[in-house]
Amino acid sequence: MQISLYDTICNIINKLNNLLWGYGTVFLVFGAGIFFTIRIKFYNIIHIVHIVKTAITGNRNTTKGNISHFQALSTALAASMGTGNIIGVAAAISMGGPGAIFWMWVSAIFGTATGMIENILGTKYQNFHGGPMSYISKGAGFPRLAILYGILCTVASFGIGNMTQANALSAAMSEFGISPLLTGLITAALCGAIIFGGGKKVASAAEKLIPVVSLLYLSGAIIVIVLFGNNIINILKLIFSSAIGYSQIAGGVCGAVLKKSITTGLRRGIFSNEAGMGSSVLVHTETDSSDPLHAGMLAVTEIVIDTLICCTATAFVILLTGADASGTEGLAMVTAAFRHGNGNFAGIFIPVCTVIFAFCTLLGWYFYGEKCVIYVFKNGNSKAAVFAYKLLYTAAAFAGACAELTLVWNTADLLNWFMLIINLGTILLLNGEAVEIVKNYTKGINCIKKSRIKCHFVKRNNFTK
Repeated sequence: MQISLYDTICNIINKLNNLLWGYGTVFLVFGAGIFFTIRIKFYNIIHIVHIVKTAITGNRNTTKGNISHFQALSTALAASMGTGNIIGVAAAISMGGPGAIFWMWVSAIFGTATGMIENILGTKYQNFHGGPMSYISKGAGFPRLAILYGILCTVASFGIGNMTQANALSAAMSEFGISPLLTGLITAALCGAIIFGGGKKVASAAEKLIPVVSLLYLSGAIIVIVLFGNNIINILKLIFSSAIGYSQIAGGVCGAVLKKSITTGLRRGIFSNEAGMGSSVLVHTETDSSDPLHAGMLAVTEIVIDTLICCTATAFVILLTGADASGTEGLAMVTAAFRHGNGNFAGIFIPVCTVIFAFCTLLGWYFYGEKCVIYVFKNGNSKAAVFAYKLLYTAAAFAGACAELTLVWNTADLLNWFMLIINLGTILLLNGEAVEIVKNYTKGINCIKKSRIKCHFVKRNNFTK
């Protein structure tokens, strides 16, 4: 049988991805997260409650910025909380077993340090406009590499952020008997109506959609978790034992199973929260904040909500209900799991959540792409370039809903790898600048704590006298 040119290209890119996204890259990202965590003295873990609280409730003026802090957080979540939070978690369990969830958690926990470092640097250099391109160009002194990053991110936005999401959206809509052609037309129309309004309109849409769909999805998950809560201890034991290999060793299974569990969990964690890719920096630097650490806190909060809360909820629902042993995969597995607590309504509930999550990701990645286009064409006619990008992005949403996307998926993965290496290499080079900001902040916290203790001691002694 003759292999077509299309299949040949797909096979070549797939082999490249398997090579590049192998153990080396996964553990490079994981190792960088550990390195940054140690450098900031575990601030991202020890003070995680304070970080999330400050990020969400921090009272900062944003009237001069393009978007508010909450809009920035919502847009970043829109870009990362796509179908990966539903279908991606099911795939992780199918490929790596329950132990993959543990390594997804580990990836997210240490990824908070990476996300914090890159967003601190992005805000520090935000006067130069361009998210990670700013610190790549002005901080590290690699202007051409910054332009390359902008081009890669722009092209990648058509894949991971647009066509693949539109395709997942189309698959979910087919559950209701709606054809891909009609889905493509509706998706393109809605997408165009929002993105032609500019970045502010995208952020405004994300601000309204993400909180609602996230709470809706988590409510459905909580119902199932509560109903099967008596089994949660056993599931936690299964996750941990599978992660460290007790069950595999007891069963006499070779270490390859454990390796697969580790690499699958870490890789899914990387794709879920995007820590190290620099993508969230593109939106957090659109606010007017002059406080780099606050941007870092927002990045940590994004990872907590995206991976540690939403992805965990999906994993618990699947494992508690035994849907991972049902013989189904992807969307069908998650739907089967949610049926245990939500009945036949799950057949509507999960596809609808998938559609909204996918559409939010499509909008979030447009925001990233637009900023990259502006940066790449800053010395030319950027307005014309942005207009052309909007037209192409809208057309891609239609094509993604109707097309077979093996090549698009593989190409997007390849582009993401190059983005990751450029950004991660830069923040490793510049991490000292970000670490100093964190250290100064923690010194301030310690001084306040000491002064409060001293004040309390003085008051108490005066009272006793």
